[in-house]
Amino acid sequence: MRRLPALTIAAALPLALLVLTSPGEASAPSAKQLTFGKNTYAYNSSYGEPGLAIGPKHEVYVTTPGEGGAVLAKSTNRGATWTKLKTVVPPADSPGTFTSGGDSEVAVAKDGTVYVGDLDLDGIQVSKSTDGGKTFPLQTFVGSTADREWLATDGPHGEYVYVVWHELATGTMLVATSSDGAQTFSTPFPIYSNPETVVQSAHNGTSIGQINVDHHGRAFVTYGVTRLTTTDTTYGSPPITTIKISVKAREATTWTDYTVNPGADDANYGNFWMAAAADSADNLYAVYSGYAHKGQPMHVWLQESTDHGATWTAPYAVDKVLPGADGQDLFGWVAGGGPGVAVVSWYHTAAPNKDAAKIDWTVPVAQVRGLKSGKPQLIYGVASDHSIHNGPICTLGLFCGVLPGSASDRSLLDFFKVAVDPDGTAEVTWSDNNRIDGDAKTGVGFARQVGGPSALTSVLGSVKKPPGSSGGGTGATGGSSGSGSGGGSLPTTGLGVLVPLLALGLLGGALFLRGRRQE
Repeated sequence: MRRLPALTIAAALPLALLVLTSPGEASAPSAKQLTFGKNTYAYNSSYGEPGLAIGPKHEVYVTTPGEGGAVLAKSTNRGATWTKLKTVVPPADSPGTFTSGGDSEVAVAKDGTVYVGDLDLDGIQVSKSTDGGKTFPLQTFVGSTADREWLATDGPHGEYVYVVWHELATGTMLVATSSDGAQTFSTPFPIYSNPETVVQSAHNGTSIGQINVDHHGRAFVTYGVTRLTTTDTTYGSPPITTIKISVKAREATTWTDYTVNPGADDANYGNFWMAAAADSADNLYAVYSGYAHKGQPMHVWLQESTDHGATWTAPYAVDKVLPGADGQDLFGWVAGGGPGVAVVSWYHTAAPNKDAAKIDWTVPVAQVRGLKSGKPQLIYGVASDHSIHNGPICTLGLFCGVLPGSASDRSLLDFFKVAVDPDGTAEVTWSDNNRIDGDAKTGVGFARQVGGPSALTSVLGSVKKPPGSSGGGTGATGGSSGSGSGGGSLPTTGLGVLVPLLALGLLGGALFLRGRRQE
C-alpha cells in the first residue's frame, strides 16, 4: 500500500501535463492557415463585378454584366472547369431591351432554382430557371429608374424573391417583393422609414448594398448614407459616412431600419458596396470598406449583430490579420458560416496608396470567429495564386478620372464575392486582368478552399482536411475536426475535460500522502 503514491504519481503525471501544457494554446492555429487551389476562370472576358451563388448540389454560378444582358457561367465540379451558359437577355418586347446589361446578379434557391437579375436604366429584368440555367422561360420586368440591383430568394422552391436597388432620380433605396416565384412583384417602396435615415438619404443620395435572407425568412439589406455634418469633401461630393441595415420578417409588410455604424464627420465608407450575411445561427454580419477618419488607411470593417440587426459590435478591421501594418484594403464581402463564424474576402495591396501606378493586388480570405466576445480569432489565406491587378483601383464609380485627383482605372469595377459551400469551404470569384496562364490577360477568376478549417466549425481544434476537399493547394493543411459546438473534448486528445482534472486531483493527493510518509 505504501507504493500506491509513487504509482499514482507515475500514472497521473502524463494526464496532468495535458492540462499544464494548455491545450487551448497548443492547438491554436497560426494566423495563415487557409489554402486555396489553383485559380480557374469562369470565362475569358474583361468583365467586372462578378456575382456568385452556390446551389444545393455544390453547383457554382458566376455572372457579370455584358453582351447585352447577364453573362452566366456554371461549374458542376466545384470550380475545376466551367461551362459558359447562354447570356440571359431580356425578351424583344421588354422595356429594358435597349440598355440591358448594366449590372447583373444571381441567386439560387434551396431546390436549385436559379434567379438572374439584369439592370436597365428603366428597371430590372428578373429571370427564372428551373433547369440549372439552361433556359429562362420566366422573365419579369420591374419598372423604375434603377442603379445596382441585388437579389435574394427564400422558401423551399424560391417562391419568395426580393429585388432591391438605388433609385436614380432621388437616391431612394427601393425594394420589390414576390411571393409567387417572380411571376409578379409588388409596387416598389422604400426600405427605410426612420426619419433620420430619410433625411440623410435625401441629403446626399445613398449606396445600396447586398440583400440576403436568414434561416428564419428574415430579409436584410445593408446600405450607406451621408451624415448631415460630414466634413470630408476630398473628391468634391461628401462621401458615405454611415452604415445602416433594414430588416423585414417574411410575412411582415414593413421594414425596420437600424444603424450599424454611425461613423464620423470625416469618415468615408464608400469603397464600395456594403455586404451582409447570416451564419447558421442567424447572427448577422456587415462588411464595408473605407477609412474611419480622413488621412487613415482604408480598412475592411466587420461588425456582428446577435439580435437581428438591432445592435452591433464595434467595427473591427479584418485586414489587420495580414502581416505588416501598411497597405490598402478595398471591396470587402462577407459570407456566413457556422455559429459565430464570418468569412470575409477583399482586395489587398501592400502599397500605402491605392491610386499609385504599378502596384499589385491580391485576394485574401479570412475566417473570423468570436467577434462578439471582443477577442476574435482570425485565420486567413490568399485565394489568388498571382497578382490579379497591377495599378490603381478607383472607387468613385462613374466619376473615376473625372473628379480632381482621382485615378481613372476602374477596370475591376466595384465589387467581387465570396460564398460558403454547403460543405463549409470558401469559394471566391473576382475580376482579373493580370492573369498568368495562357495568352489572355483578362478573365473572371475563381478559387476554392482546399486546406484549413471548415467555416461551419465554430470552435477550432486539431487540423485535418475539410469535407469534400481534394488537392490543388500548396501546403494545404485541411480543416478542423472540432465539433460545431466544441463539446467538452480537448482538441488535442479527445479526452473529456474531467479526466485531466481528476488526474490533477490524484497527483495532489499522491504528493500529500508522500509528504506524510516522509514525515
